Amino acid sequence: MLDELKALENSHQWASLTINGHDWRWIDTEGTGPVIVLLPGSVGDAGMFALTVRTLEQKARVLAITYPSLSDPHLLSDGLIKVLDHVKVTDAIIVGSSFAAYWAQFIALRYPGRVKHLVIGNGFVDGTDLTENPLFDPDYVENVTPDALHQKWLQRIETAPVSDLQQLQTQMLKHRQTPENLHARFLGVVRAKPCPNLPLEGSKVTILDCADDPLIPLKVRERLRNNYPQAHHITLRTGGHYPHLLNPNEYSSILTTILKSNY
Repeated sequence: MLDELKALENSHQWASLTINGHDWRWIDTEGTGPVIVLLPGSVGDAGMFALTVRTLEQKARVLAITYPSLSDPHLLSDGLIKVLDHVKVTDAIIVGSSFAAYWAQFIALRYPGRVKHLVIGNGFVDGTDLTENPLFDPDYVENVTPDALHQKWLQRIETAPVSDLQQLQTQMLKHRQTPENLHARFLGVVRAKPCPNLPLEGSKVTILDCADDPLIPLKVRERLRNNYPQAHHITLRTGGHYPHLLNPNEYSSILTTILKSNY
């Protein structure tokens, strides 16, 4: 995974834009044809989608986005639209993972005409869905300092069994993601309120989850699906909380199918 990340950054330059004092960064394959936007979860930046970008870049224009230290889904949605305006993208398939799967719903809520299709990947409805996990205890997240939270997560990942994912997350936290950014994303999770009903046809929404996701319990996955009864519901047998990294072939195949059906 680190090799794929290095290859991605050797072939594509990072771009950036400051919006209301917050820096947005992204990799744009600048291809022609349909546009797909990839938004990572709480841990890591747009480089977490290196495998997906490399697979899809011959089929679409891919934008992998690193969003700034914001927890408010409205501000994040407004910022992303300004990035899309900047790169002259009128509409796109929006793919969110984890925390970004939550706030990506607000893009469709506020700017439905800009969303060709919404993929809610390994997501949740609101912050109460995850309070049983001590990692997302609201009192802890609200009161911990960014440095302490960052250090706790770095230690947790560094002591995990060595794997490609573990090495990539270690690289992210050590060298690429600031404590302020990580803390803002965790605040966004624990403060999350349910997104109102979307002005988007159910056929334009895909709920993607994994049967072996260690962070999103079955009852949370079912609650999210029940919020979108007309959406496409896809459950991967494997992929954990990061199917774009742990089950990349099936994940990219699903996105390819969505690309073909929306353009």
